[in-house]
Amino acid sequence: MTKFLDPLDSAFILLETPGTSMNIGAVVELEPGDVSDPQERFDIIQRNIADRIHEVPVLSQRVVRAPFDMTWPILIRDEKFDLDRHVVRVALPTPGSRAQLDAMIAEFLSRTLSPQRPLWQLLVIEGLDDGRTALVLKAHHALADGVSFAETFANLFDISPAVRPPAPHEEEHGTDDTVTTSLGLLREGLGKIRRNPALVVESVASWGARLYEIARAFVSVVSLHGRRHATPDQPSIFEARETSLNGAAGIEKAYLRIRVPLGDVKRAAKARGVSVTDFVMATTSGALKRLLDERGEVLQRDLIAFVPINVRGEGDTADLGNRISGMLVALHTDIENAEERLRAISRDSLKTVGEQRAHRAKIFQDMPRVLGPTLLSLGGKFISAFNLFDRIPMANVMISSVAGPPIPLWLSGRRVASATPFGPLVGAFSLNVTVLGFGESLEFGLFACADRFDDLSLLSDYVLDEASALIGATEP
Repeated sequence: MTKFLDPLDSAFILLETPGTSMNIGAVVELEPGDVSDPQERFDIIQRNIADRIHEVPVLSQRVVRAPFDMTWPILIRDEKFDLDRHVVRVALPTPGSRAQLDAMIAEFLSRTLSPQRPLWQLLVIEGLDDGRTALVLKAHHALADGVSFAETFANLFDISPAVRPPAPHEEEHGTDDTVTTSLGLLREGLGKIRRNPALVVESVASWGARLYEIARAFVSVVSLHGRRHATPDQPSIFEARETSLNGAAGIEKAYLRIRVPLGDVKRAAKARGVSVTDFVMATTSGALKRLLDERGEVLQRDLIAFVPINVRGEGDTADLGNRISGMLVALHTDIENAEERLRAISRDSLKTVGEQRAHRAKIFQDMPRVLGPTLLSLGGKFISAFNLFDRIPMANVMISSVAGPPIPLWLSGRRVASATPFGPLVGAFSLNVTVLGFGESLEFGLFACADRFDDLSLLSDYVLDEASALIGATEP
């Protein structure tokens, strides 16, 4: 049976343009372990993945698009699946420093995934100066959001040094793909309409209902925007102003990691009655303000962050695909005092997250359905061709927080020492700050356009300074 991608998942495929990075993932470091030979260590990792690949079928499926994107893309089994193309080994030049590692990670993340193969890849990096091995796992956002990514790829890990045996292979029934080519996909779509013309009427009616809801929401936003201070704690899509932080990302990317003691962050947040996510946004806010000051840029209006929201129901975390919405949050860069800025961000979040989660989630899901695959594809190309993302920022930065595993993890018998996430660069976002709590650390992944952020290391220093200042100011 043909398996179509959900419209929201499809949007991440159809809107992809040169320079955009529709990938999510993580950088994982493994402790040295007992095996000293690098080739043997890599063989163990690759064999472990090969043994479990059947547990996550999407890892051996590829995407097929119709001509001119006249239907939603589909997933089919890759009959030529070759694990060697997805699990690749490299080594750092001696001495294998942190700077060399981050540069190699950035180069790997700058490369797009091949549309002819399953949309994921794992880079195994040997030669770190402390004897560790780094793994960079990237997957296309069309396959998973942050929550389902963590749940899905958790199958590759163990909860103890003992390597668990793979799950038994289940006999497949009726899984032969009915369509395997672009033209075949188009023929199937036209055949459905020919056999059941009523589908057209049903589709138009459904399309009209969704279009009405989206139009009503848009009119509501425009109306509120016209009334000064109508929603002081809830920015609209019109409030972000163009800054040097914004613009479509170029092909070359930069990536840096920051580690802050998680226990200290939790104590600092609890002492102020705020969340860890509030702490992250306030820290990022202060750092971005300092970066713009260093660039000699005067803000005309507050910076706005786009924050993805998980809208999955109870027990849906393992379902693949995207179940996300998003909210806009004012970063209160106009407030000089870090304590006051943190409390202002927390107040806004408490007031808006519930409403935006309930109200905007449906709009977020319905928008791709209303536009359809062809318009989405053409729209992405049109916006890219005229550089509209450089002129119309919806927000200035993307900030997301992903819950980490509550227990230690091992891979192929080696303990996971750290795990740092990275998120996508889409639209007008040239900077993505994704944060993950892992073990005793809060791990910041700063992923950015290399051309716009040749000073990313300075931003990294500022984030660490802001976090340390809030932690240091916490009463014992």
